[in-house]
Amino acid sequence: MNEHYCELEQRVMAYCTEYRLFAPGDGVVLGVSGGADSVCLLFALYRLRMELEIRLYVVHVNHGIREDAAGDAAYVESLCRQLEVPFTLVEQDVETLARQRGCSTEEAGRQVRYEAFFAEMQRRQAQKIAVAHNAGDRAETMLFHLFRGSGLTGMGSIRPVRGQIVRPLLGLERQEIEEYLSQGRIAYCRDSTNDTDAYTRNRIRRHILPYAQREICGGVTAHLCRTADIFAEIEDYMEERIRSARELCVASEPVPGEPSATDAGNSESRVLLIHCAAFGTLHVAIQRGLILSLLKELSPARKDMGYSQVQQVWELCVRPGNRELHLPQGIGAMRCYDRVILERHHREKESAFAVSVLVPRKLGESFTCQVPGGVLHLQRLGKKSMNLLENRYTKWLDCDRIEELLEWRTRRTGDYLMIRTRSGIGRKTIKNLFIDQKVPRQEREAIPLLAHGSHVLWVAGGRICESCKTDDDTEEVLRVEYQSL
Repeated sequence: MNEHYCELEQRVMAYCTEYRLFAPGDGVVLGVSGGADSVCLLFALYRLRMELEIRLYVVHVNHGIREDAAGDAAYVESLCRQLEVPFTLVEQDVETLARQRGCSTEEAGRQVRYEAFFAEMQRRQAQKIAVAHNAGDRAETMLFHLFRGSGLTGMGSIRPVRGQIVRPLLGLERQEIEEYLSQGRIAYCRDSTNDTDAYTRNRIRRHILPYAQREICGGVTAHLCRTADIFAEIEDYMEERIRSARELCVASEPVPGEPSATDAGNSESRVLLIHCAAFGTLHVAIQRGLILSLLKELSPARKDMGYSQVQQVWELCVRPGNRELHLPQGIGAMRCYDRVILERHHREKESAFAVSVLVPRKLGESFTCQVPGGVLHLQRLGKKSMNLLENRYTKWLDCDRIEELLEWRTRRTGDYLMIRTRSGIGRKTIKNLFIDQKVPRQEREAIPLLAHGSHVLWVAGGRICESCKTDDDTEEVLRVEYQSL
């Protein structure tokens, strides 16, 4: 390394190398507020840019909260002009946005910043976003998550790399950063909101960490960061185990009436099915971790899912008995026999439907119609045509045993079909049929039926009624085929 780099810059370079923050040729978007941390980030990476082989672009976000914010933006722009680094200013009324999004001003500010960073990364065709979190930020975040009971993920705190976001200063403490700026005679802006107790993290930074440093042990920030590293390693190991557990006992199915999902993160068109027997073979820590992972997968904001929700779903999985839960973010959880079904109710259930169906009168005639969710095709044929294959969605009925006008519809109270039992042929309600076949309740309303009045001739994808089955006396048959779209 170039001997002219100061100690801090050498440490930043070593940190970037250890965690592979950059690849040669990377375009890097820097979030620079004008505060000490981000100004340090700008100068350190500017000095190291040739050795790292990276290109720099700066984004400054004015939240519109402080009166002196315009001065911060002007200062950052002047630094970029001096260093000949491309500069972009983004202005946003964060307080108004917080009210619109129903979140805190702090959270809205964070969202705006990262939205701006990713937009700039796309515009510049860059590969990374560098932000200026330091060791103190990591310690604060770890304590913040600990106090809130966030679990293992929270204890890992801020990571050096998270996707395309990198944090080159995470190994430095704030005092070291300020000394670097002082020695280089580099000015920086002071955010007045950092000197108040308005935000929880400020109170941790201003009161709890200094007290721990004075009264409990010196070097508390470094100790907390080392502990965060340990938790992060454990979290990585647990994630590997949870992925294996997911393959063992979780299946995903499309929501009836919607296309199948192709992306594991697509919560708009899938239900997640936990097979309780396989789930029961897992260690309880893996069980809870898996549930949390699934809930976050279905949660659009990937939040509001904590110990309480995990515990409720865990009890569904390990305790027999059909019952259901209603969780935040519109997520429903239901125990149905030997499975637990998780689904986010992002839309209202489809209303019941009924479509009239004409049975062809003459041999060779057919009837085709568009029905909700697919196409129904009926054709009248001679019995010899029955050598064609039959499957779940293609059935053969005896034409002499059915009416000319039928309905293709969803189920109604009182629906039944005739089934063969040990004591003969008798009625069975569709409700009891679904219960015996362990059809999940939320799926029953979407299964189409071919019926005449309350008499069901065929449950689509399932059995046909004994009263309309073909036998040796059958002369003409009705071929019924349902194709879902």
